[in-house]
Amino acid sequence: MDIFDQEVEALQKVAERYSRELFDLEEVPYVAPHFPSIWVQYSILSDRRQILQDKLKAAGIPTAVYYPLLLHLQGGYTHLNYKSGDFPIREMAAKSIFSLPMHPYLEEST
Repeated sequence: MDIFDQEVEALQKVAERYSRELFDLEEVPYVAPHFPSIWVQYSILSDRRQILQDKLKAAGIPTAVYYPLLLHLQGGYTHLNYKSGDFPIREMAAKSIFSLPMHPYLEEST
């Protein structure tokens, strides 16, 4: 806990750098002023998800899709009788979202 505040600040700087560099290219997360995030994940939305993931992987940069199957389509929720297409915005987001590496020790490459 001694370095918690410094790590939160470092995470904020990484997120700000990502947002600044990606803002004109992809849909980046929005966090309202005065509501800081601790950035457990930094996820973006892109219609080119697979292309970008492949390019990043080739460059040695890992990415992740943390929730590939939406809750309403998982077996434990079949009793609710939801089907693919019931939540189109959520389903579109699930097909385009992926997360970039995020930790307080990421350094800006030259």
